[in-house]
Amino acid sequence: MLAYVHRFKSWTVRLRTPWGNFINFFYVFLRSKFFRCIDFLGTVLRFYRKNHDFARTDFALISEYWLDSPFAISKRYLQLKLEPDVYQYGETPLLTMEKIAQYAQINVNDCVFELGCGTGRCAFWLAYFRACSVVAIEQISDFTSFAQRLLAKSPFLSEKIHFIQGDFLCTDLQRATVIYLYGTKMDNRQIELLILNLKNIQPGTTIITVSYSLNEIIATSKNHTLSREYFEIIAQFEGEFFWGKATVFIQKKCSTINPS
Repeated sequence: MLAYVHRFKSWTVRLRTPWGNFINFFYVFLRSKFFRCIDFLGTVLRFYRKNHDFARTDFALISEYWLDSPFAISKRYLQLKLEPDVYQYGETPLLTMEKIAQYAQINVNDCVFELGCGTGRCAFWLAYFRACSVVAIEQISDFTSFAQRLLAKSPFLSEKIHFIQGDFLCTDLQRATVIYLYGTKMDNRQIELLILNLKNIQPGTTIITVSYSLNEIIATSKNHTLSREYFEIIAQFEGEFFWGKATVFIQKKCSTINPS
């Protein structure tokens, strides 16, 4: 069915009519719903049977937001902040998170900082399946409050995960060995602020971004301070997200100035 919708969508968008915009929206909506079902089924088949504790935690998260979705909660929060774009919430499918963890070689010795963790699904997955420490930062208190309640029920999770309610652009990232930023809706100014914050992290720290590399932002920035920062891309691949495919960049903080 998606193939027929995609074909119709492509035809209407080429016409550049209001119908084209409507079909484009309908296509993204349909694709998102379809891949959410696929992701849930894949999560159950791949992860639930391997770790029953994770299955209980993940199902508790899904149940909590069954009637009031994370997207709706995020939209209300951004409306109260008078943000011009209230559709900023996004999630990383766990099957894609597994692929990211493999490419980035995340292991038990890592401390992963997830910037904008949302409900915390990826943070819980990383703790259970990569046994790493996770610092999950999220500005929406509804998400961090429920995640904290889940931590309180599990000594294992309480030891592995720390949730912070706040702005990750103002967070000290020096303890991180891996930083994950979904951040597809961030504008260049926000990403530049993040890069300035990354100047204090240790060389060799892994930074993972979606849709853009940090060097792309630095190359087009008018902020000359950023020209001294450089990140080596060690891997990149096409990741599957609910709204479509995007390139995931695995980068390392370099100790030297950009050689160009």
